[in-house]
Amino acid sequence: MEFSYITDPQTLKAEIEKLKEAPFLYLDIETTTHEDFTKTKIRLVQFGDDKHTLVVDLFECPLCAEILKEFLPQKAWVGHNLKFDIKNLYYHYGIEPVTTFDTYIASVLLGNERNSLQAVVEKYLGEFLDKTEQLSNWGASRLTSNQLEYAAKDVEILRKLFPILLKELNAQTTQRKAFLLKTRVAEIFGLDNPIAIVEMAMVKEMGKLEANGFTVDVETLKDMLKKLKLELQRSQINFVTQYGKVDIFSPKQVAQFLTKRLGLKLPSTKRGNVATDDKSLAEYIDKPAVAEIVRIRKLKKVYDKIRELVGHIKENGRVYPEFKQIGAKTGRMSASEPNVQNIPRDLRKIFKAPEGKKLIVADFSQIELRIASEYVNEEKMIEAFQKGEDMHVVTASLVLGKNREEITKEERQLAKAMNYGLIYGISPKGLMEYAKFGYGVDLSLEESKDLVKRFFKAFPRFYEWHKSLRETLREKGKVEGETLLGRKYVAETFQDAANYPIQGTGADLLKLAVDIFSYQAEQWGFGVKIVNLVHDEIVCEVPQEQAEEVAQLLKESMEYAGNLILKKVPVEAEVKVSQVWEK
Repeated sequence: MEFSYITDPQTLKAEIEKLKEAPFLYLDIETTTHEDFTKTKIRLVQFGDDKHTLVVDLFECPLCAEILKEFLPQKAWVGHNLKFDIKNLYYHYGIEPVTTFDTYIASVLLGNERNSLQAVVEKYLGEFLDKTEQLSNWGASRLTSNQLEYAAKDVEILRKLFPILLKELNAQTTQRKAFLLKTRVAEIFGLDNPIAIVEMAMVKEMGKLEANGFTVDVETLKDMLKKLKLELQRSQINFVTQYGKVDIFSPKQVAQFLTKRLGLKLPSTKRGNVATDDKSLAEYIDKPAVAEIVRIRKLKKVYDKIRELVGHIKENGRVYPEFKQIGAKTGRMSASEPNVQNIPRDLRKIFKAPEGKKLIVADFSQIELRIASEYVNEEKMIEAFQKGEDMHVVTASLVLGKNREEITKEERQLAKAMNYGLIYGISPKGLMEYAKFGYGVDLSLEESKDLVKRFFKAFPRFYEWHKSLRETLREKGKVEGETLLGRKYVAETFQDAANYPIQGTGADLLKLAVDIFSYQAEQWGFGVKIVNLVHDEIVCEVPQEQAEEVAQLLKESMEYAGNLILKKVPVEAEVKVSQVWEK
């Protein structure tokens, strides 16, 4: 295997001349550790085109980094799990690609269960890839010939994998989208699969998102932690004083206390144990002991979340979560270490913009309802959205048979529960619980049953859609379909069959919006850092003086993306400029 091992700037300059005409590069890096990317050092950057492979040693040639800073951002990159390479190169050197094609993401989109480079090579090339050297000492003063060959081999492997995976992705295309065929991803790599185009462009954004991190108000957070700890201890002591020794965080002890001491009749779990989760206790929430158990548990959840955040704060006051680009079958992302997608609303304010910066918080308004109404072609909903009416008031009016101006706040809350629950086909009992827990509205089971009937009478297309899903499941045991952008899914339960196309289209839409916004912000020269993404929400950090312009650009990008996917229903984004993360 031929490659050039580069340890001086002159050789690097001469070698990259050979790559000047390449439309894209195959690229990989080796770092001294995989533990903490903010402290790791990049040892090797290996890249090449269809003929040449360069292995650049940044320990032997620190000046080579300056040449790479100029050259690599001019090219698109092909890699495996490129998010890792981009995160490191962007964080340490400010290097990012024009756009990306990731063989890991390609493998996920093709429905493979194993997606490591080793597994992908075995499946598509029929070769065994030896990864032993991956764990070798990349911080050594001199690298061995085995280490260098291992690094160069990754470029060679990418060279072989890329055309195969590209062909497989294009073969899966069922609906071409003209607006996506003009993108850099489509033109540079020859990709025409709409979901693959959006996902590949997103890889670059994911790498930068992880490198950016999110600033936390450390003092406020630590202060909250102390206060919550005291409040938890005090509450537990008071509970024990009043009711005797009960460990509130032991389901078994809580079950014994509630059934034997209080004589409550509670449902059973699938394993036959007494169910003591908040939903099961909802019926008895008016009893002081039950209300206190639920309250203390909530306190504990918030306390645990704050502790998790405190444990991940770096010296610079930022947390650096890991995001999984395709974290669910719907295409939704997930986050971990820490999970910044499930921060309770009243805790969000502890995330802030650093000095001289502002946060822009933008979210799609009622996006799941908008998508659902177009997906099933529910005319009354589509018409209400087209007229810019309040969909929850419209639903309350139709279902309750009242004039819109007569609808109360509580009735609007009830309509919210119906809209967001019944489009997914939840049962009357499910609606009763969802209305209580999600929206603070009390319903009897009989009232709930009546509301379900009235809702589907008002919006018959949802009833017909749910009926057809159940029939397909009975006949075939599964439902196969696509989101509005063409993401394929297979659902084996009714709940999934109703969820996947709506939440999947939402995921496609968010990613498309991020791709469009990032490209536009780049073109306009704005100093934007995307710091968090939550299902229908984009959070950015920008210089104070650019905040209003960037907020407008973000709103326009999100609405433009929405109107590319939804043809009948207008999409609206709500944007707020703030010092802290809040809506």
